[in-house]
Amino acid sequence: MRWITEENVFASVLSETNEAIRIDARIDLRKKNRLVFDSWELCTDVFLGLLQGLMRLSGDGIAYYIVLNPDPVQYFVKEFNRYPLLEIRVDDSCEAYLAALNEDPGGSPADAVGINWTEYALLPRSMKWFVRGLRDNDDGELWIPREWTQAVMDLYPYASEFER
Repeated sequence: MRWITEENVFASVLSETNEAIRIDARIDLRKKNRLVFDSWELCTDVFLGLLQGLMRLSGDGIAYYIVLNPDPVQYFVKEFNRYPLLEIRVDDSCEAYLAALNEDPGGSPADAVGINWTEYALLPRSMKWFVRGLRDNDDGELWIPREWTQAVMDLYPYASEFER
């Protein structure tokens, strides 16, 4: 795990995340499936297992965790001089994952990126899957290729299929 400090990487991940959110409503449900889960599970070893399983399914060695709200630039960069963006590797230990999410960003432990969020996202470079967590209703959404549904639900039984 590492904090992303490069502005170009941050800008790219933020752009890809915003695009994924915009197309969320237009996704072809014959190809993609939306699973829902409790967004608070982010800081658990079981959730890291899900992320690592998703990375293996998609062939990605890296995924990104980004806080979208509070505002990544106007709040996190302004207050802590760092982007609320972490790189997660498929072989990261649970200890490293939890430590990074709970790390004091600079004089304010309550502002750790795993704690201080009202919206977050996780996505790999391939964009084959996408996670969005929202605090207002505790919902997390996981978009995956439809053919992965059973494998992902076996990997993470806390997710359920979204019902319209």
